Amino acid sequence: MKKARVIGIDYIRAMACLSVVLIHTASQVLMNFDLPASTVEIAKLTQMTFIFATPIFVMISEFLLSYSYHNSPPKGFWKKRISFIFIPYITMSIAYGLFYMILNAGDFSYFLRVVENYIIAARWHGYFILIIFQFYLLHFLFNRYIHRFNPYLVTALSLALNIAYLHFFRVASAAGGLLDGIVWVTNTRIFFPGWLIFFVIAYFAGRYITEWMIFLKKAGSAIVILALMSWLFVLYNVIEGHYIVIVSSRVDVLFYTIFVFLGGLYVTSYLKGIPGPIKLISKYSFSIYLLHMMFLVLFTNFVPFDLKASIFAPAAFVFSIAGSITTAYLIKRIPGSAYLIGQVDRKTSIAGNSNRS
Repeated sequence: MKKARVIGIDYIRAMACLSVVLIHTASQVLMNFDLPASTVEIAKLTQMTFIFATPIFVMISEFLLSYSYHNSPPKGFWKKRISFIFIPYITMSIAYGLFYMILNAGDFSYFLRVVENYIIAARWHGYFILIIFQFYLLHFLFNRYIHRFNPYLVTALSLALNIAYLHFFRVASAAGGLLDGIVWVTNTRIFFPGWLIFFVIAYFAGRYITEWMIFLKKAGSAIVILALMSWLFVLYNVIEGHYIVIVSSRVDVLFYTIFVFLGGLYVTSYLKGIPGPIKLISKYSFSIYLLHMMFLVLFTNFVPFDLKASIFAPAAFVFSIAGSITTAYLIKRIPGSAYLIGQVDRKTSIAGNSNRS
């Protein structure tokens, strides 16, 4: 039987996609403008407000996977995901290598260094693809073994392990003895223990969608309040300097992300349809995620007139989104383009309103 469509996923996916672009737009502003200290602080707080973007993006992937597949992988599962998700990780890394080589008039060795940083070290925004593939493996492991255990116990143990993992690397990095902070940010963030609770919440929410939506209907208001409180706590940690690096691999962001995701499912459960702009962003979200940095960098380097930061930021934001969508739209009909930007003409969500589930 065809499953009902969870329209909230389209809203949440669009929100996460736009949040990623907004965070990187703010980074461009911080790097290219001499701003007052108060404005710098506001920009960092803005970035932290939307820092849930990548974790929620990977939660959506597992939620839909769990909603759809309760047993072993269907025929062609791995082939499709390697072809249209992992291969774009490789091809876009090469594309960015060429892009930065041309932009900076670099030589072939410069190109190789960029590609190595992208593919091997995952030092770019596409690192989430490596996390998603770990989630695929975990998903079918859970389907075979873990789902038999008490979900509350599994969730509690996963949360404890996730917090311990993040705390260890934070303390080790801060002490300077085991890991350098840059190494933590660019390498350890791709391993699944740092994302485990996101996987577990999304797994059980997708597998037991009816029960979860009943729970959200009862506890939704409290979850929204917890999301606001956790957001304020994240901002407090930035203001007080408890966390120096603006990244999603933080314990405070962990709780913030979970409450935003669940709060999003709760709020959107009352909506009856999906507006055109939300459908568009959701449809092109993967392509936007992969391509937007090119357009942000192009706008930063080649905008033909001086702009104030207050004008530059929204203009660069819109330009990068429009450029990514237009590029994906123009090349999606070219044979083999899915190996670069992924499949664009897929259903925006495999799962509507979950009240009909």
